[in-house]
Amino acid sequence: MLGEDNPELKYATEFARLAEQLHQEPREQPTLERIAGLAVETIDACDYCGISLRDRDGRITTPASTSPISSRADALQYELAEGPCVDAIWQADTYLIDSLRTESRWPRWTPRAAELGIGSILSVRLSGPNEQAVAALNLYSVEAHVFDHTDVAIASIYARHASRALADARTREGLETALESRQMIGVAQGILVQRFGLNLDQSFELLRRYSRDYNIKLRVLAENLVRNKGIRDDLDVADAVARSFDLAVDQPRES
Repeated sequence: MLGEDNPELKYATEFARLAEQLHQEPREQPTLERIAGLAVETIDACDYCGISLRDRDGRITTPASTSPISSRADALQYELAEGPCVDAIWQADTYLIDSLRTESRWPRWTPRAAELGIGSILSVRLSGPNEQAVAALNLYSVEAHVFDHTDVAIASIYARHASRALADARTREGLETALESRQMIGVAQGILVQRFGLNLDQSFELLRRYSRDYNIKLRVLAENLVRNKGIRDDLDVADAVARSFDLAVDQPRES
């Protein structure tokens, strides 16, 4: 374990191994789960781990946790709008609670967390692009006064590797989604070209216009068209495409 008194070379070797393991998952959710699991294995004092993730709307959730206890401790922070993991995200800092029984910075959350059997906690931010905090690594221990300076240092280095692994997984997943969308849109264009004699530019413009007028994502329109590709011959282009999109022709939604 990394918390033991090991030579510097062993620390470097161990972190290299961890970095490799963290990057083995190609998608975001499995990567988050691996980050949480490896954190418990890596930090000697850690009994449970939860990851708090902030979405684009500022809502914080826990997509990965190693125990119902850490899940509940995280959820209480969101419900009460206070706690170390919330501050680690919004304040972009590291927070250490040596003992929940004597902690006073979060007066509503602390006693509720202590009731779960938690003794101490270490929260470290996970950074995204431009060092912006997008998540927090929440390390829980059932005992008080167990996280020392070495644990804080190791957790900070681990968080750096975890941040990069999460960013890479998001990038890969985004590229895969974009590729799948392009392929689906291409199939939909092919249906329009074949059925109505449009060229590729015209078929894409038609898809784009319906996407705008009905305020529906272009990929969703393409999927609907591919799913309902049997278009009746007695419909004109606008009506046929609208029906294939499952839309009411005369009632477009505001964009």
